[in-house]
Amino acid sequence: MRTDTSSDFKGLIEENIKLSKAILRSTEKTRKYLRWMRIMSILRLLLIVVPLILAVIYVPPILSKLNETFGELYGGEQFNILKQFQNLNTGGINIGDLLK
Repeated sequence: MRTDTSSDFKGLIEENIKLSKAILRSTEKTRKYLRWMRIMSILRLLLIVVPLILAVIYVPPILSKLNETFGELYGGEQFNILKQFQNLNTGGINIGDLLK
């Protein structure tokens, strides 16, 4: 009778080892998947943030050159909207009053 219980324990231990190995394989796959998900989320964030930073750096000089070019073509200072707003504020007309 003693041999039956030891063989039962041995069978249970072998089954436990097989299940533990299967769980380990599954855990490793999940760990790899999560690692790739983190890498891809960082890349996605960089694909959004880097173009925005580059736009903030490079677009204003391009727009100012474009504004100067069109200003020369269409009558000098009349095309420059920012200077027109400054002239309205310094010329006694307040933009806040116009909006009311």
